[in-house]
Amino acid sequence: MPTTTRHADPALAAVRAAETVVRESEVTKLHAVLAWAAEHTIERAGDPDRTSFGECPLHLAGAGAPVVDEFAAYDLAAALGLSSESGCAYLGQALELRYRLPRLWAAVTAGRLVVWKARKIAEATIALPVEGAAYVDQRLAQAVTKISFTQIRRLVEEAILRYAPDQAKEETTDRRRVFVDLHLTDTHGNVPVDAVLAAPDAHDLEHALRAGAKRLADAGCDDTLDVRRSMALGELARGDQTLDLPGPSVIVHLHQDSPDVGRCETTRSPVTLETIRTWVGSAAKVYLRPVIDLNDTVHVEAYEAPHRLRRHIELRDLTCVFPHCQKPATRCDLDHVCPHSRGGTTCSCNLAPLCRRHHRAKTHGTWRYLLEHPGSYRWTTPSGQTYRRDHTGTVALTYAEP
Repeated sequence: MPTTTRHADPALAAVRAAETVVRESEVTKLHAVLAWAAEHTIERAGDPDRTSFGECPLHLAGAGAPVVDEFAAYDLAAALGLSSESGCAYLGQALELRYRLPRLWAAVTAGRLVVWKARKIAEATIALPVEGAAYVDQRLAQAVTKISFTQIRRLVEEAILRYAPDQAKEETTDRRRVFVDLHLTDTHGNVPVDAVLAAPDAHDLEHALRAGAKRLADAGCDDTLDVRRSMALGELARGDQTLDLPGPSVIVHLHQDSPDVGRCETTRSPVTLETIRTWVGSAAKVYLRPVIDLNDTVHVEAYEAPHRLRRHIELRDLTCVFPHCQKPATRCDLDHVCPHSRGGTTCSCNLAPLCRRHHRAKTHGTWRYLLEHPGSYRWTTPSGQTYRRDHTGTVALTYAEP
């Protein structure tokens, strides 16, 4: 019988080599982040030598891990190409691994545990007391190469029961929630809704949806059952009121140059003309507004921005203009780029939306920014790096010398 000679596959070898480089670079990045954290550790909360007025020391990992400088942490997040929230989460997971999960940290540095899975474990143990984290660290280290997420979850739950029974009691008291993700609206105007209800409420809701779907069918609606149940839920949300809603339900912008598509302001998503017609003909309250020319300059003499000026800024920038931040502009403060006390005007050429977190960093920290032109901002971080933030996102311009 002839023998077959196996030859090494160069493409697979290249894939394995690239994967090795990626894993090693992730470990290198963790070491660099931890080295940065060691230089920005606050020995005690409120240390006047390490914190500025308005700054909150960040306890990002569990008890026993270092506390870090808040405004400097936003600088780190920007260097990682992450939002402040995501960057602080990454830093917290790194600190948790290094200072509270020493066995797993050793497995990471030895290459036996991939960084992404180690970060998942660290995220789960941050809420545990010192003894609980040590228990998880010891148990998981015994099978570090074959840890499943189910095992991680069960072990953390066991550690909570063993070392933080009060926390377990609090967590199981009430897990009800309702989440309406307006940012995932599709072009047909549909939004995903997820909820956890108490059993009696769930039974009542199910009964109401069945009854509402049947009533719509009896009235001649030939949509599918799922669609009719969705419509019935919308009627419940409006309290069966057609014209007496306490405010705008949906705001849609139309432009004469785009007659076939509009944009829903509530969700910042495009919607088809057919969908708009459906909304207008339904019980929902819909406001149709013309598109604002964002190239115009709106100016007022007062310090406070009126509603029309705020709307102009919100529609122009859409989100907080801090590097990588995605907080909706509708939930942000309007900041005078050039402070009003130093002659800065209240106009669209000198106002920018900043969420409360980043407004504090700019006001009380050493973060600085300039408005290059309306909608484009040049930021300088405490470490001296610069970023441009505009409608395309965040781009690093220069880096401080090490």
